[in-house]
Amino acid sequence: MKRTAILVTTLWGVLTSFAQTAISTYQPGVSTEGAVYYLPKTVINVSLTVEKKVYTPGELSQYAERYLRINNVADKENLYYELKNATLTTMGMPDEKKLYHILFTGNSVTPLVHLNESGVLLGINTSPTPTASEAPTPQNSEQQPVDPRTYLTEEMLMVTSKAKMAELAAKEIYDIRESRKLLLRGQNDNMPKDGEALKIILKGMEEQEQALMQLFIGTTVTETTTHTYQVIPDSETERALLGRFSRKLGLLHKDDLAGAPIYIDITNKNTVPAPAPEPEATDKKAKLKGKKNNTKQDGLVYNLPGKADIKVYSNNTVFAEECLSLSQFGNTETLSSALFSKKKDIKVTLDPHTGALLRIEE
Repeated sequence: MKRTAILVTTLWGVLTSFAQTAISTYQPGVSTEGAVYYLPKTVINVSLTVEKKVYTPGELSQYAERYLRINNVADKENLYYELKNATLTTMGMPDEKKLYHILFTGNSVTPLVHLNESGVLLGINTSPTPTASEAPTPQNSEQQPVDPRTYLTEEMLMVTSKAKMAELAAKEIYDIRESRKLLLRGQNDNMPKDGEALKIILKGMEEQEQALMQLFIGTTVTETTTHTYQVIPDSETERALLGRFSRKLGLLHKDDLAGAPIYIDITNKNTVPAPAPEPEATDKKAKLKGKKNNTKQDGLVYNLPGKADIKVYSNNTVFAEECLSLSQFGNTETLSSALFSKKKDIKVTLDPHTGALLRIEE
């Protein structure tokens, strides 16, 4: 994910105080000197963690039942996927419907206006602490098994019969188990001098046993990947299709019917009341006056985000369920310009994901 950069815009103009500025909806070709900023629209990042597993049968798999009493050991290669979980995070993008212009007037220095690289307002008279990447960085990892042949004895390597090799490997496994049991009981003829040495010996025995067991039960290589979907909600949604998943093919496009559907529900909790409608003007003169001034705001406009329940699931499993703040389910408020008098150095910080007011400091 492209890291958010902080662009510090120092606007030197003339004004007597911030209280004397005019804030309005931006109009290209009409708005003059000042600062132009966006409020953010909230984007939901749905990151799905998928494990790809490749099973390879062991060289001695056909002897697993005879020598180790292990039944139903697969003797063919197998590739399959598992959808482990989903992680929900948010990020902000410029809301084109919330573009504002701050016009500076007067004879003093303007405040510092901090924007990110997309023009979203982060703060006034303060340098917000840079946040971590808003969308999770894809984490890809692969777990490789130990090569069991590195633990074969000289006698095992010399034999030409697989049946004989299986017999010797099984005997070695039983000898390791017996030696470990004696060590744990303190009955070994050559006991280690301290507990730390005992731990090292026991760990080595466990690794050797697991490696030799792979000759019989096979190995599974696991590769973990993260795939992120971006959802920009404008309204509530139910059973919206994110994508599809198949145990044989992994994550698929939502139109690929080879996989089972993965859904997302977004439910508005209606935590923020809708803005009250403006009263209608009663005469023509008042209507004209209202039309002329309807974009003016007496202060700094910020978002009051609402809450929404987010659920990511398939027909049988819920992968993630969380309540998030979304600017789309709220409305805007205005921070009174009276706070920004020339006698005060007010610092304002906004949430880059939702445009919410985080803090006000002097």
